[in-house]
Amino acid sequence: MGSLSLAAIPHSHLVLPLVLILVCFTAYQKLFSRQPLHPKAPPLTHGVYPILGAVKFFTRRWDFFRDAARTSPTGNFSFFVGRKPVVGLTSEESRQVFFDNRHFGFAEGYGGLAEGFSVLFGPSAAASKAAKKLEQQMAAAGGDEKLRQEVEEKMNFSKFFNSRMVRVLRTDAMQRNLPKLTGDVRARLEDLAAVIPGKGFKDEAVVDPFDNIFKIAFQLTIRSVGCGDIADDLELMGKMMHWYHLVDSLTSPTAVMYPWIPTWGMFKRTVAGMRLFGIVKKIGDERLRTGKRGDDAMQIMMDQGDDMGHIVGFVVSALLAGTINSGVNASWILVFLSLNPKWMTKVRAEVQAAIRKSATTTDPNATMVEKLASLPLEAWETEFPTIEVCLRECIRLTATGATFRRNISGHDIEVGNEVVPKDAYVAYPFNDTHQDPSIYPDPTKWDPDRYSEERAEDKKRQYAYLGWGVGRHPCLGMRFAKLEQYLIVAFFTTVFDYIACDAKGNPITTPTPIDLNAFSARRPEPRVYLKYKLREQI
Repeated sequence: MGSLSLAAIPHSHLVLPLVLILVCFTAYQKLFSRQPLHPKAPPLTHGVYPILGAVKFFTRRWDFFRDAARTSPTGNFSFFVGRKPVVGLTSEESRQVFFDNRHFGFAEGYGGLAEGFSVLFGPSAAASKAAKKLEQQMAAAGGDEKLRQEVEEKMNFSKFFNSRMVRVLRTDAMQRNLPKLTGDVRARLEDLAAVIPGKGFKDEAVVDPFDNIFKIAFQLTIRSVGCGDIADDLELMGKMMHWYHLVDSLTSPTAVMYPWIPTWGMFKRTVAGMRLFGIVKKIGDERLRTGKRGDDAMQIMMDQGDDMGHIVGFVVSALLAGTINSGVNASWILVFLSLNPKWMTKVRAEVQAAIRKSATTTDPNATMVEKLASLPLEAWETEFPTIEVCLRECIRLTATGATFRRNISGHDIEVGNEVVPKDAYVAYPFNDTHQDPSIYPDPTKWDPDRYSEERAEDKKRQYAYLGWGVGRHPCLGMRFAKLEQYLIVAFFTTVFDYIACDAKGNPITTPTPIDLNAFSARRPEPRVYLKYKLREQI
């Protein structure tokens, strides 16, 4: 039998191009094609392109949601992120379904739509080993239901994270940590005082709060939900912050749309994530090897027998979740207070009242700062309602992104006369509520009086305020986050007199407007600075 050659095939010169076209078409169908929209899903909005999807979702997110809602009869709409179907929800009725429906998965939503979430927190070698170990424990548990439940909780990282967050932020742990936290704040403010020329009460210096105050928030967070070893070592903490900022800055739409496509940004972000994991894991492995103990969240989990892969994942995840907004919000509070003398006076009067009522130091020569540092945890949590409403208003303004879920029910979920199809992602923009002038008049203005008993704007409608989470997913770290802000604001306003200024120290009367299109709380550009001088000895 003779062999068959391309030359024997009529029009053989067309075979390879046709094969190439077929391969490309098959690859496109497999990798980039989209399922048709469900007939009862909200209508597809404009600006949704082949392969890429809704580009404006990544470039001007709030403008995208607002424009899409205006062109939809119900305010709800559909779009694609790459080939992922997403339903955007707005309006009060849709908001309640979004936050209350138990079949809208929180972790599943963020795993698919949050920038780089899966790149940083995807499976690592340590996590894979931990998963195998847990599978073996599940098999060994046999009919022991309690043991099986404990192992099952650890196999679901979201449940593991939530349960451990509750544990490491219990009252006993926070009380033990409080002296260290106040010590951290005082030490970092001493650093600021040390750079004042002349170091007298009339001498001044300029600081970028979105850098220096962020460092304080970072230190308090890693001490409370991570490792004391890192919080105590400023050089190591500096390395941790470097890799953290790299992870935070390298947002990649491609990583969200098509995470299997390798990009340089994804590579750098993955390396940065590995470095974060490596720093934490090295400390944990050293404790296991030497028997050294710490008095921190890592030790609490180690004492419970948790796998090191899960512990490291918790620490890095908690650091990202706990720092991404806290440092920015604490900085904004200080800026807004400097521009609002009425509220600065109220905050300082509140601090003095708390000292008079609850300071525990018996030293008759104690400074005002030493008296403040002696407040017990209960006083910090109950005696600062003015700082609390200032924080509340900052969060309303800076929580500018969107929150995500995924329909994990296995069936369509009704929202009015429309549906969120099974497996579809769901997105709700915070600004739909927080920038609604019918709820918050003059919504871009910083006005803590909104939360007074007379106005109570945050209680006008159900879920009118989303800053600490609502419905099925309240913020588990709220208690610590508030304490962190109270510490920073109370100490800073006690130690320093200051004004808002530009980089050269020239006073400003209005800050840079907050970018409503930002994905999350962000530092302002151009930056806002503080010109400060000593008010009290540290």
